[in-house]
Amino acid sequence: MSETSANLAAELASRDTVLGGGVSQSAGSINVAALMLAAGQSKRFNGIKQLAKVNGQPMLLHTLTQLTEHGDLTRELCEFNLVLGANAAHILPHVPDYVSPCIFPQWQQGMGATIAFGVQKANSESSHLLVTLADQVAITREQVTTMLHHCAANPENIIAARYKGILGAPVIFPRTYFSLLSELDADTGARKILQQYSASVVAIDLPNAQFDIDTQLELQQWHQSMGQDQKN
Repeated sequence: MSETSANLAAELASRDTVLGGGVSQSAGSINVAALMLAAGQSKRFNGIKQLAKVNGQPMLLHTLTQLTEHGDLTRELCEFNLVLGANAAHILPHVPDYVSPCIFPQWQQGMGATIAFGVQKANSESSHLLVTLADQVAITREQVTTMLHHCAANPENIIAARYKGILGAPVIFPRTYFSLLSELDADTGARKILQQYSASVVAIDLPNAQFDIDTQLELQQWHQSMGQDQKN
């Protein structure tokens, strides 16, 4: 084992101790595990995208803060897993204690493979999996809570964000879809499942989900749209 790998293993072990196995509480009659994807190398971004400054914070921490309200949302989830891959050693120190990081060694295989890896980490008692993206910088706790309420009312359905006429993340999958998610192996993510089973999808209009930062220009444009100085 390399020194970097050993350091990562030690850091993950210490986090497991802090987390104590995660929070165990269901949202209504459902038991949702959350999975945030942050494993990519982000070649188009020309830098470590997860650490790019957003509102004075690394993007990953900003997104988690927005989505969970400083971890408050995790009380409604049975766990919150974060998949890291490229640049994990640089990113891990910025991960808050209320999420559980896990390292995907084959992150180069793309988003589909990352989801497949992540779903296998889901709590065995979970009834649903909430999939989110680290670069969706505008998603809020209130919006995710709305999705959880729809999930409780429609537990057999997929609950997906709809924006610009498409379905995508954040998305909540019932356990009946876990086996399909675990078979993903390409860079297309779970969108093909949403398309294949569109009749079973409850779509939630979520314009904020369109802010998916892939380049430095997109980050600058997002800051400008929010009336912010991109250096903050």
